[in-house]
Amino acid sequence: MSVMSKPDENPNTNFNKSSILPTANSNSSSNNNERSPLLPPELRPLDNYHQTQRGRCNQTLDKLSKRLRYYIPAFDWIPIYSPTDLLNDSVAGITLACLLVPQSIGYATQLAQIPAVNGLFSAAIPAIVYPLLCTGRHVSVGPEASLSLLVGHLVTQVQDHRKSHSKLSPPTDEDLARLSMAVTTLVTFQTGLISFGLGFFRLGFLDAVLSRALLRGFVTAIAVVIAIEQLVPILGLSNALKNSENQPQGHLDKLIWTIRNLNQSHRLSCLISLASVIFLVVIRIFKSSRFCQTRFPMLKYMPEILITAIISSLVTDIFDWDKQGVEVIGAIHAHQVEINVPWSGIDKSLWKDTFGTAVTLCICGLVDSIVAAKAESARFHYPISANRELVALGAANMASSFVLGDMPAYGSITRSRLNSSTGAQTPLASIITGITIIFSTYFLLDYLFFLPKCILGVVIGLVVTHLFSDLPPDLAFFWKLSGWTELALMTFTFLLTLVYDVRTGIIISAAVSLVLTVKDATRIRVRILGRDRKKETWEIIDPRKFETEENMLLNPNLPMDEVEEEIPGVLIVKIRESLSFANAGGLRERLRRLEMFGYRKRHPSDSRERDHARMIVFHLGDVEKIDPSSLQILKEIFIEYKYRGVDIWICHLQGYKKLEIFKRAGILEIVGQDQVLDDVNEVLKRSKVYDSFLGSSEQRSDSYVEERIRINHVDDNNNANGHEGNGGSGRGTRRRNGGDRDNGAEVVEVLLRDNDDYL
Repeated sequence: MSVMSKPDENPNTNFNKSSILPTANSNSSSNNNERSPLLPPELRPLDNYHQTQRGRCNQTLDKLSKRLRYYIPAFDWIPIYSPTDLLNDSVAGITLACLLVPQSIGYATQLAQIPAVNGLFSAAIPAIVYPLLCTGRHVSVGPEASLSLLVGHLVTQVQDHRKSHSKLSPPTDEDLARLSMAVTTLVTFQTGLISFGLGFFRLGFLDAVLSRALLRGFVTAIAVVIAIEQLVPILGLSNALKNSENQPQGHLDKLIWTIRNLNQSHRLSCLISLASVIFLVVIRIFKSSRFCQTRFPMLKYMPEILITAIISSLVTDIFDWDKQGVEVIGAIHAHQVEINVPWSGIDKSLWKDTFGTAVTLCICGLVDSIVAAKAESARFHYPISANRELVALGAANMASSFVLGDMPAYGSITRSRLNSSTGAQTPLASIITGITIIFSTYFLLDYLFFLPKCILGVVIGLVVTHLFSDLPPDLAFFWKLSGWTELALMTFTFLLTLVYDVRTGIIISAAVSLVLTVKDATRIRVRILGRDRKKETWEIIDPRKFETEENMLLNPNLPMDEVEEEIPGVLIVKIRESLSFANAGGLRERLRRLEMFGYRKRHPSDSRERDHARMIVFHLGDVEKIDPSSLQILKEIFIEYKYRGVDIWICHLQGYKKLEIFKRAGILEIVGQDQVLDDVNEVLKRSKVYDSFLGSSEQRSDSYVEERIRINHVDDNNNANGHEGNGGSGRGTRRRNGGDRDNGAEVVEVLLRDNDDYL
C-alpha cells in the first residue's frame, strides 16, 4: 500500500511509464476511472492499452473464424448440429446408398469399362470429402452416366491406340486393364485439379457462359448414345458383338448393327430385362401417385432398384440362369483396391492424351453440379457459392484419384432431389451415404455375384429417361418465344454428337458458346439521345416508335410532345456501359452507323440517310470503368473527328479520377478542357445550335422540314408493269387511298433537308 499511496517517490518508475505507455485523452481517462477505479492514475493507461490489445485480438480471432467457416463450411454446421437431425440424415443417406450401389456398378462396368469396385469407391470417397467443403446441403455427388460414357470412350481410344502401336508385341488383357485404370486415375485427378483451380481463382461464373440450348442438345444426344449402348446388354448381344467381324464404329453404326442382329438376342436376358422394366416402372408410378403418398407415405423410402438387383441375383442363383447364357457381374474384390499417388508409375504421354477429356468432363460436371446446387438452395432458401462448390468438387475428385482406377464424380440433379425428398437436413447425409457404400463394398457385395448385367443395363436406361425430362419443356419454351436460333443450335449440337462422337459434340458446343459470349461481350451499346418535348429532358430515342418512314406518314396525328427529336447535323450519343478492350473495338463502327443511318436498323449496303455530323456530343454518365486499351481507341476516334472538322463535346464525365485519366491519356488536349461539361443542356448553351434548336416548335418545323408533294398519275398498264418490274412499290412512298387504284396513285414523299429521320 505504501507504493500505491506514494506513487511519485520513484522518479524512474514515473519516467518509464510516461515514456512507454500510451497517452490517454480526457475521454479515455474518464472511461479508465469507470473501468478500474482501484488503479492509480499512472497505471490506468496500461489498463487501457491491454483493453485495446484484447479487443484487437478478439477482432482478429473473429475474422479468422469467419474465414475458416467460409473456406471450410463444415465448421459452420458441425458445431450447431442437432441430434434430432441424425435420424433424417441417416434415412436419406442409406436410401441414397441403395440407389448408388447398383448405379455405380453399372456405370463402371457398362460405360466406363473399369472394374465394379472402382465404381463403388468413385461414389464413396467424393461423398465423404465433398460435404466438408461444400455450401449445398442436399447435393449428391457420385458417378454420372454421361461422364462415365466419356471416360469409357477415352479408355477405348487409348487402348486402341496402344494396340495399333504395339503390333509386334500386342498387350495382354491384364496390360489393357492396367492401362484403363491408369487412364481413369489420371483423368479423375486432372478433372479435380481443374475444378479446384476454377473455384480457387473465383471463376464459378463460367457455368453461365455455356448456352442452355447447346447444353440441352448435347445432354439429349448423350441420353440417346447411352440408350444405344445399353441395348446390347439388355438384349444379351454382348457375345455376338465380340465375335462380330465388322465391329460398329459409331453410335448410329451400333444402332444399325443391333437392329440387324435382333435375331441373335438372348431370349432369357430379354425376358429378365422386360420383367425388371415393368416392375420398376410400376413401382415408380405407384410411388408418385396421390393414393400412395396419402395412404403409404413410407413407401417413398423404398429402394426399388436395390430390390430389383437383389431379387434378380437370388433368382439367377436359384435357377442357374448364369449357366444358361445370362451374363452376371461375378465377384467384386474390394481388397484388391490400390491406394497410390495418381501420377506415380504412369506413362507421361497419358497426361496429354487425357487432358482434353478432363476439360470436357469438368465442363459437363460443373454445369450439372451448379444447377443441382442452385435448385436445392432455391427450394430450401439458403445461399450457395459457385466458387466454393467448385473447390469442394475438385477436392473430392483429387482425393478419389488416390484410389487407382476411380472415375470422376459430380453432382446429380435427380439424386439431389431424392436426397432432399427423403429427409436430408445437413451434408452429413452424404457422409452417411459414403460410409454405407464402403461397408457394402467390403461385406455385402458377395450377395450380388449373380447380378445379371442386363439388369444393370435396365437401371442405366431408366436413369437416362431423366435426361429427356427437360427436353419437351425447353422445346415448348423456345418455340413459344420464337427462339429459332436456340432451336437451331440445339439441333446442331444433337446431330453433331450423335453422328460423330461425344467429345466432338462437347468441344464444338463449348466453342460455339464461347463465340456467342464473345460476340455479346464485344457488342457495345451506344444510343442516340433526343430532346423529349413533353418532359424537356434528353432521352434515348426509341426506334420502335417509328419503324419505317411509311409508318410515320400513316400516323400524321402523332402527338409531337411524345416524340424525342434530334438536332440536324448534331449527333448526341450515350455510351451505356463501361468501356474495355473487348467492346471498345466496335465503338468506331457503331458511331459510323449511327452517323449514317441514325437509330433505325439498316443494312450496311444502304445509302446514307443522314448528313455528316458537324458536332458530336458524348454522354459518358453510364461509363463506370475505362481501361487503357479503350482509352487508346477513344483517343483515335477523337483524332479522326478532329481531322474531319467535327466539333467534339463531352458531358457527364463524373468523378475526378475519370477526368484525370482523360487528361493523362491526352484526350482533354484533343477535345479541349472547356468542352467537357456537366450535361447536354449546358453543351447546347455553349454551342452555336442552342438558339436555333430551342426556339418555338413552329420555327423548328419551318427550319428543318420541307415537304414536297409530287403527284404522279400513271395509267393501269404502267402501274401493272411497275408492279411486275419493281415489286409494286418503292421505298418512302405510299398510296393515298384505295380509290385511286384505277386512275393512278398519289405518291407522297417527304424530304428532310437536314435530317431524314426528323418528322
